[in-house]
Amino acid sequence: MNTEWRRRWKEIAGRSHRPSGEASLTTVILGLAVGALLTVTTGLWCMRQLETFGPSVGGIIVFKPDPIASERWVVNAVRLERSLAGWSQNNNVRHCVLSPGVMARAGGSLVIEARRMSRPPAFQVHWAGGRTDNGAADCGSAADLLLERTDVMRLANAAGGFSGGFRLIGP
Repeated sequence: MNTEWRRRWKEIAGRSHRPSGEASLTTVILGLAVGALLTVTTGLWCMRQLETFGPSVGGIIVFKPDPIASERWVVNAVRLERSLAGWSQNNNVRHCVLSPGVMARAGGSLVIEARRMSRPPAFQVHWAGGRTDNGAADCGSAADLLLERTDVMRLANAAGGFSGGFRLIGP
């Protein structure tokens, strides 16, 4: 009995306690799949959150008078018309052109009045200043406009950034 017990003990002691090769391969594949899904999900969530960033309501873009401002590009804007009950649905959409070089010659400012969280985000801005374009598509010396976020950012970059007051980054 004693020899039987020793033989059995040596047999048990000699076994490997590691899982078989097939089980470890399955564990590695599952780990990689979970890691990939977690990475993709986190990346998509971050991209979604980045859409909410942008200019804040109350932000001001100031075009300081500059007689030698150069013309690089233009922004097409939708001109909003006021109705008796606030902002209309713009059935008769009118477009006008914002040329940063022209806007900088006489000076002026764009104030962000409202933000619509659509795809892409849209901003209601108010322009006050000189002409916005040399052609017939001039918005005038005062206009309420609807711009996409990329257009607002392009205009801010042309003017040297946002100014005026305390601003928070984000929605």
